[in-house]
Amino acid sequence: MPSLLKKIFKQVPKEYLNDFEKHRQYLIRNRIYLLTWAAAAYFIELIILNFLAYHNGSTYDDGIDGYLIYSQFLILLCIISAIYTLSNWPKDGQLLAGKTRYVYYFNLIITCSYLFIRSLLVYQARQSIVFYIVSLITCQVIFFTDWKPRLIISLIGVTSMVLMVHSIPLDNSGEQIIRMFECTGMTVMLFIASTHFYNIEVQSFLHLHVINQQNSKLSTYTKLLEKEKEQREEELEQRSRELTSYTLQEVKSSRFLEEIRQTILQEKAGDVRKIPQLITNHLHGEAKWSYFKDVFENVHPDFFNRITAQFPSLNPNDIRLMALLKMNLSTKEIADILGISPQSANTARYRLRKRLNLKPEDELETLIRNL
Repeated sequence: MPSLLKKIFKQVPKEYLNDFEKHRQYLIRNRIYLLTWAAAAYFIELIILNFLAYHNGSTYDDGIDGYLIYSQFLILLCIISAIYTLSNWPKDGQLLAGKTRYVYYFNLIITCSYLFIRSLLVYQARQSIVFYIVSLITCQVIFFTDWKPRLIISLIGVTSMVLMVHSIPLDNSGEQIIRMFECTGMTVMLFIASTHFYNIEVQSFLHLHVINQQNSKLSTYTKLLEKEKEQREEELEQRSRELTSYTLQEVKSSRFLEEIRQTILQEKAGDVRKIPQLITNHLHGEAKWSYFKDVFENVHPDFFNRITAQFPSLNPNDIRLMALLKMNLSTKEIADILGISPQSANTARYRLRKRLNLKPEDELETLIRNL
């Protein structure tokens, strides 16, 4: 399609054509449903008027040999085909197929034929173009959305009406020319209006489609984030179990070594008394502390960095004690891990409070837990 026509007639991208066709089909179904009720009411009205005219001994459509009455069989056929189409319309969002599709096209042809034939007959009988305007609105706005069918309908309609107006002479020749211009002008105006409505419909669909795609992507992204969060929580839980297991092993090891140290201290031999110092060095070994820090920081990232940044005056023993308090260990467990007595552990806690400048009412564990 040339670029000028693309600007005038809004186009749907190829990747959205199938979805747009389903969307358009849904709108057309609702319009046919509404139009069917309107046509049924109009048909009943015509029957009542003709019956009253016949009852009064006159003919309602005088002047053209009753052709207006005969045209009412077409509207009855339109109603029947529309009911069949609606009753077989797919409810699962699928496109029309098989007999339903052919009946739908048949309904379009019959409806347009009735509208334009009756427009010509009405003008022949009464020289009125009102029904022709109603027919154009029905065909262009309700049935057809693509610009090509609307253009064809407009050309057929305006050509037939101009020829009809030209073929019926009026007392005033100027009035006849005015009627032809009115038919042409209204046809062009309605074509422009229906094109505008169609472009709005396409634009609304594209906006809605883009929003739905963004919502779908957002939903997918949210699910991925939730999955990653679950994985991280599982990893954190696993590392927490590892840290707890490691700490408990250290507690058992420290208690065992402490028992050995106490037993040896009770011995009087001089060479044996060197062993407690070796065990003490083992309890405070930097290699074990380094491994503990690695496992601990997997569970509590940047804990030691935050302590160093907020409290630069703390020494390594204070930092080690804060890490053990972060794990909610008891004083006895902390003493066992550090290789000191519970009394010494309490003393270390007191010194730590002093270095942190805590008030008597402040809790050391709460401060460490919030770090």
